[in-house]
Amino acid sequence: MEMETVGDVGLGHHEPPKYGLKLLLNHEYPIQSKQKILPKPKQALEMMPLTARYLKYYIGKKWNKKRPIMDYINMISAQRMYGCPIGGIGGGTIGRGFKGEFCRFQLTPGLYEYVTVPECQFIVNIRNANNETIFQSVLSTYNKPKKAPSTWEWNLNGGNCEYTALYPRAWTTYDLSKYGVKLICRQISPVIPHNYKDSSLPCAVFVFTAINLTNEPRNVSITFTWTEVLGGHNKKKQIAKLDIERYSEDHTCGVTLEQRVIETPCTFTIAKNKSENETIHEGYCLWNAAKTSSYVWDCLKKHGKLAPDPSLTPPPPKVPDKDKKKEEKEKNDKQKKLYKCDSVALSSVISLDPGGTGHTEFCLVWDMPVIKYKKDTKIYKRFYTKFFGSDGIAGASIAAYALRNYKNWEKQLAEWQDPILNNSNIPDWLKSALMNELYFVADGGTLWIDVHDEYPETDPRHDFGLFGYLEGHEYRMYNTYDVHFYASFALAQLWPNLQVVLQYMFRDTIGLETEKCRQSLYDGKSVKFKIKDSIPHDLGDPDDAPFSNINAYNIHDVSDWKDLNLKFILQVIRDYRLLRGHTAPFGNERYRSMAYIDDVKEGTEDDLYSRSTGQTDDGDTTIEESPASTEESTPAVTPAKPCGVGDILDLLYRSAETEAEETESHPPPERATAVWEAKRYIADMYPACMVLLRQALRWDVDGDGLIENSGFPDQTFDAWVMSGPSSYCGGLWVASISAVCAMARILGHDEDEREFSKLLDQARHSFEEKLWNGSYYLFDTKPSNSCVVMADQLAGHWFLRASGWTEQVFPEAHVRKALSSIFAHNVQQFKGGKMGAVNGYVVGARGHIDTTALQSMEVWVGVTYGLAALMIYEGMHEEAFLTAGGLYKMLTEMGLSFETPEALYENGNHRSIAYMRPLAVWAMYQAIIARPPPAQPIANGHLHHNKDKTAL
Repeated sequence: MEMETVGDVGLGHHEPPKYGLKLLLNHEYPIQSKQKILPKPKQALEMMPLTARYLKYYIGKKWNKKRPIMDYINMISAQRMYGCPIGGIGGGTIGRGFKGEFCRFQLTPGLYEYVTVPECQFIVNIRNANNETIFQSVLSTYNKPKKAPSTWEWNLNGGNCEYTALYPRAWTTYDLSKYGVKLICRQISPVIPHNYKDSSLPCAVFVFTAINLTNEPRNVSITFTWTEVLGGHNKKKQIAKLDIERYSEDHTCGVTLEQRVIETPCTFTIAKNKSENETIHEGYCLWNAAKTSSYVWDCLKKHGKLAPDPSLTPPPPKVPDKDKKKEEKEKNDKQKKLYKCDSVALSSVISLDPGGTGHTEFCLVWDMPVIKYKKDTKIYKRFYTKFFGSDGIAGASIAAYALRNYKNWEKQLAEWQDPILNNSNIPDWLKSALMNELYFVADGGTLWIDVHDEYPETDPRHDFGLFGYLEGHEYRMYNTYDVHFYASFALAQLWPNLQVVLQYMFRDTIGLETEKCRQSLYDGKSVKFKIKDSIPHDLGDPDDAPFSNINAYNIHDVSDWKDLNLKFILQVIRDYRLLRGHTAPFGNERYRSMAYIDDVKEGTEDDLYSRSTGQTDDGDTTIEESPASTEESTPAVTPAKPCGVGDILDLLYRSAETEAEETESHPPPERATAVWEAKRYIADMYPACMVLLRQALRWDVDGDGLIENSGFPDQTFDAWVMSGPSSYCGGLWVASISAVCAMARILGHDEDEREFSKLLDQARHSFEEKLWNGSYYLFDTKPSNSCVVMADQLAGHWFLRASGWTEQVFPEAHVRKALSSIFAHNVQQFKGGKMGAVNGYVVGARGHIDTTALQSMEVWVGVTYGLAALMIYEGMHEEAFLTAGGLYKMLTEMGLSFETPEALYENGNHRSIAYMRPLAVWAMYQAIIARPPPAQPIANGHLHHNKDKTAL
C-alpha cells in the first residue's frame, strides 16, 4: 500500500498521516510512571548538608512569596494526557490534551499553570434533512469535570475516535457514522523551520472537515467556546476587568475577550472564515460561564448555530409615573452584575449534500505583546510585535492573517517534513520522535523578544531578537548552557539564526564579573555570581529579571564548571559548518536582509525559499561557494549550493566527495534560505573561543596538556563527582583544542594555529595514556571508578563528527571499542536494551548499575540520543536504532509524550518533566544524513540476524 504523506494533508487532504503519536480517545497508558526520587542510603547521607541548605533556601523563597528555580518539595509527576501544544515560538503556548482538553497554560513566559478549563471547548451539532438535531456533544472524551457547565454533554465514544500528533500539527478523527457523519479536526500551529515571522505568532488554526456518509443532506455545526483563563493569583474571575467585543472583516469575523493574566493585559480572539454574505451577527454569543452556559447549549440544540442571547441586552425598564429612581438603579445594577459576560462563543455551519464533504476553519489568538518582569524596569516586546504592533489590539489582524495563510504554512511544513517521513533510512519511530520532540522549542517557556533598536545591523540580534527557552518546565532557567549543548541540534538545523542569536548572547556575558556573592548550596561557600572569562550556566530566571540577572543556578559554583567554556567552542565550530550548508544560493545582499524576508507581498506568501529565488529582478544568479579546505584537520564543511526546501537538511551533512558526485548526476532545484553569514559568525566568535580555551587551561594543574576535574560535581552531571582527568571533560577539552586549531586555520591566524596544534598533540597523548584501558575510556582516574563505563564518555568526539571532522583526533579503533562496550553494558545489560543507555554501569563478574550517585543510575534521554547519533557516525546503525528506539518506545508507553523528562529510572519513575535535552534527537537525523545505513534494510529498532551474523 502506498504511504500517505504529510504533503498530501498540507495540500488539502484531511486524513491524518501515517506517522506520529496515534491514540484512541479512550486510551489509558499501560505504565503509570511517577516523579519519585529515592536515593540510596549512602547517597542520602552524602546529600544531607546540601539538603539542609536547600530547605533553608526553599523556606526563604516561600516566606518572601517567591518560587524556587527548582522545586524538589512539590515535584510534578507527568500528567500522561498531553498532545500537541498550540502556539508559535516565543509568544506563549497552550497545552492540549489528546482527549480534547485545553490545558497547561504558559502565557507568562516560563511560568506554567497546570489547569484544564472545561468551558474552552469545541461543540458539534448534527442536524438531519428535516433540520432536527440528532446529535450534540462536546468534542472531548476526558471525564466531565464537576465545575464544567452542567447542561453541556460529553456524548462521544472515545473508542470510535483517534488522535494523531505530528508536531506542529495534530488530527482528531471522530467517527459519528451512527449519525451519518465523519468529522476530522486538524490543528495547526505556525512552527515552521526557517520562517521567522510566522513561527513567532501566538495562534493556532483548527480546520474541521465533515463528510456526509448518508444519501440525505446533513448540517454539521461546529462551535468554539472560550472563557477567561488564569484570571488572577487565586484563579478568581475578574469580570470587572473584562472587555468583550465582536468584529467583522472582509473574509473573517470573530469575538475578542480582553483580560489580565498575572496583571499583564492579554486579548484572546476566536475567529472564523466567513462566507461572502455572512455577518458576525449570525453565529456568535457572549455568555457568563457561571450563569448562562445553558443558553449556549440550548441555542445550539434548538437552532443548530448560535445567536446573541437576548437576555444579555434587555430592553430599558418601564419607568412608572412615580419617582422610583433609587429602586430602578438598584434593579439595573443587579441585572448588570448578573449578566456580565466573561466568555465568548462562535459557531459555523457546514451544509453537506448527500455524500458531500465540507469544511470550516477557526483561529485562536492570544495577544500578550508586552512583558514586564518583577525585578526589571525594562519593558520587553515579543518578537511578533515587530510585524503586528504592541498595542494589544492585534488579535483580529493575526487571526485574519493565520486563516489566510495556514495552507501556505502546511505547504512549507510538507516541504520540510516529507523528505524525512519518506526517507527509508529513518526508522518509523524516529520519524515520529523527530517531529514531536520539537514541541519544546515553543513550549519550553520560550521567550523571543524584539530588540532591533538596541543592536546595529552587524549584530544578528538586530534582525532576530533575543531568544530564551527553559532547561525544563520544573527547572526554571533560561538557556541552560550545558544542556543546550545537546538540544542545540534542533535550533542549529531548523532555526539557525536563533542558535546564532543565542551564541551572541552568551558571547557578551564572557567578560562580565560581579562583586555580588551568594552561598553555594552544595558546600555552603560564598561565591561570585559570575567571574570573568567564563560561560554562565544560564541567562536567568523568568520569575526574576532574565538576561540581566544571569546564573540563577545556585547549587554549585558554575564558574568552576569544566564543561561550559568547552561547549561554547564546540558549538561554534558545529554552527559554522551548518551555516555554510544553509547559505543562500544568490549573491545579491538584498535577499539576505530581514527587510526583504519580511516584505510579504500578495501572492508571495508561500515561503521564503520561493520568494528568495523567484524574484531576482536584477537577474543575478551567481553562486559564491566557499572552497573546501584541503587541510587535514579542518572540518569537512559543506559548500553552499542550490537546494530544495525538502532537501536542505540533506545538503548540510554530505561529505565533499558525495556532494561532488550528487551535484553532477542529480542537481537539486534552486531554492534556499537566508542565514547569518558563516564567516562573519566564526570571526566574531573566535576571540571569545580563544579567551575561553586559555581560561580553561588553568584546570590543567599538572601541566600535561589535559585538564582535571576538581572533586565536586563540576559539569552537567551535577550530582556525580569526577576527580582528576575524566573521559567526559577531558574529551570535551581535546575536541575544543582541535576546534580552535581549525578556526585559526580558517581565519588565517597561523601563530595561534601553531600554538594550539602543539597543545593538541600533548592533550591527545595524555588523554589516551591516562584514560584508555583497552575497552573504554575511564570515567576518571580515581581507582574506585576504574570499572565504571560512562555512556557519555565520547561527547567531545561526537561533536567533532557533527562538525564534519574526518581527522581522527580520537583513535578510530578506540572509539569503536568504547562504543561497543557502552552498548554491551549500559544498553543491553540495562532493562534488556529496552530503555536506552544508563549513565553509569560497573563492569565485572557481577556487573550492575553504578549507584555512586543519583545521576549515575539514571537514563538521560538526551544523552541516549546523542550516543545513538555517534553510533551512526561510526557505522553502528543497528546498535543506534536499538538503543534510542527502545527508549522512545518506553517513553511512549509511559505516556510521556509532550512532557519528555530529563531522566528515567530502572523502576520506571522519571525526573524533571518536559526537559530541554531530548531535543538532541535531531543529532540523530544529522548523523543519518551524513552516514546513511547500509543498503540492506534494518528492522525498526531491532538488530539484524542471519546465518553469518549474530546480534551484538
